[in-house]
Amino acid sequence: MEKDLFWGNIFNIGKRTDSLYFFLKSTPLFKGFTSRDIKNIEKIVHLRKFKEGEIVFKEDEPGTGMYLIKSGSIRIAKQGNKQGDKNQEDIISTLMQHDFLGELALIEETSCARTASAYADHESELVGFFKPDLMDIIQRNPRLGVKIVMRISEIVAARLRITTSALTEKKKKVKELEVTLKDKNEPLQRPEP
Repeated sequence: MEKDLFWGNIFNIGKRTDSLYFFLKSTPLFKGFTSRDIKNIEKIVHLRKFKEGEIVFKEDEPGTGMYLIKSGSIRIAKQGNKQGDKNQEDIISTLMQHDFLGELALIEETSCARTASAYADHESELVGFFKPDLMDIIQRNPRLGVKIVMRISEIVAARLRITTSALTEKKKKVKELEVTLKDKNEPLQRPEP
């Protein structure tokens, strides 16, 4: 039997899995949030479309909010320091659907600068969640505001643990290399900062 396109669509209204509600519900940032929480968040976020190569935000600019990737991909890059070439950028990461970026802007002072730049690698749709919106939620619905801030804090803490572990491992390898080179009487040449 063929699917009835007219009646099938009427009975599926509100159940589209590509809707903003379902996107927010399936994003790790809002894991465990109630349907009511998601509907309240859905009312205050902003959908933004970026063309391929378009800047989402630049390094050293003040951070005003975070973005969740609904579709497309975002490249995170830092300004290069190689021989003073300011046009050189080092790619840190490429983020995909359901990833998010810029979350520190929600929990740091507004005047804090972005630590890297973000560019759309492909045509991308992002969901913007800005500090004034978070402050409004905290005023109107403190329970939800605290829940959001706690979740962001948990994610930042997890990322810090991973970074600390990676840095500790790198320092250990450098120390081992220094010992090996010292045993061979070879001078250690450290890269220029």
